[in-house]
Amino acid sequence: MKLYEITESLKGLEKLADEGMDDETIADTFEAVEGEFNEKAVAVVHVTKNMDADIDAVDAEIKRLQGRKSMLNAKKDSIVEYLRFNMEESGISKIECPLFTITLAKGRDIVRIEDEGKIPTDYLNIKTIMTPMKKEILADLKSGKDIPGASIVKTKSSLRIK
Repeated sequence: MKLYEITESLKGLEKLADEGMDDETIADTFEAVEGEFNEKAVAVVHVTKNMDADIDAVDAEIKRLQGRKSMLNAKKDSIVEYLRFNMEESGISKIECPLFTITLAKGRDIVRIEDEGKIPTDYLNIKTIMTPMKKEILADLKSGKDIPGASIVKTKSSLRIK
């Protein structure tokens, strides 16, 4: 029997109890169905535990591949910098071949901020960010205060497996 079918059976027992079936029969049936439910629940948790191991293995592989990607990017950047440096030192600004063209572009002017505290306010952007203070709003709502635009809602129940 599938877990959802067992759940339906448990709901059906509650209905039978309301219709007057004797307590002993309901208790025996409930115990049997509940035992089967518990077995299925344990099986479901075993499946999730196996999936946790797979997830850990995938995370480890992602971490390994990200490390490899970083190493390859650093190596590529180093090779490009090597070529840039040598083209600049040799005075070569353009190399053409059938597949692509390599061009040494001149550097552009950029600003380096050496001490942000010394920059005049005329050159500063002021950002104001307003976000709801959810913790305070929840506390006030729970105490009975009416706050326009906010209300208390229940999240769905959670499952803890220890």
